[in-house]
Amino acid sequence: MADSYNPRIQQGETWSLAVTVTGVNLSGYTVRSKGRADFASTATTWNTAGGSPVGTISVSAGANSVVTLTLTATETAALTPWTVGVFDMEYVSGGGVVTNFLKGRYEVYPEVTYG
Repeated sequence: MADSYNPRIQQGETWSLAVTVTGVNLSGYTVRSKGRADFASTATTWNTAGGSPVGTISVSAGANSVVTLTLTATETAALTPWTVGVFDMEYVSGGGVVTNFLKGRYEVYPEVTYG
């Protein structure tokens, strides 16, 4: 079962979320994440899984791998303020086995100092 985390994203700033995946060496795995307004929504807030990606995933593989999801300041500035949505992160083995390791609800707070 995936761990839960409910991050707050500040509109207009670079935002990163680093997660340690204990006991799993993610070398050779694909890691992806999507954020959506709700579970039924087909539109994505961020999508690191191809197409027109918003956000990036980096992986430091090892006995305890570290996965970092990053949204640039430009990407968070484009988010709708006061939004609450859902997200998850998962890794996919070379054999196609998908494991969801983090899920939660995110909130977007508006930027005050801009322009």
